[in-house]
Amino acid sequence: MRVKFQGIYTIDEFFQALLEQRERFHELGIKNIRHASLYYQPVDEFGDPVTPRHRNGDPIDGWKNKGPYKSAATDFGL
Repeated sequence: MRVKFQGIYTIDEFFQALLEQRERFHELGIKNIRHASLYYQPVDEFGDPVTPRHRNGDPIDGWKNKGPYKSAATDFGL
């Protein structure tokens, strides 16, 4: 499945738009997903591309996320 967001968003606006998709998952009966990828193009407020960089000036191409924090209580069924 693919969800496409079009337009220019602030990070907060995009986060809200992404959260709103949660309701769509519920409507479709989707309870689990795997191997989700998020591709985006960083831009300034005018829509011009920008390149995020490390402190040493090297471009940041992306990163891997381990997923949400899970408390130890969840592991023990508490």
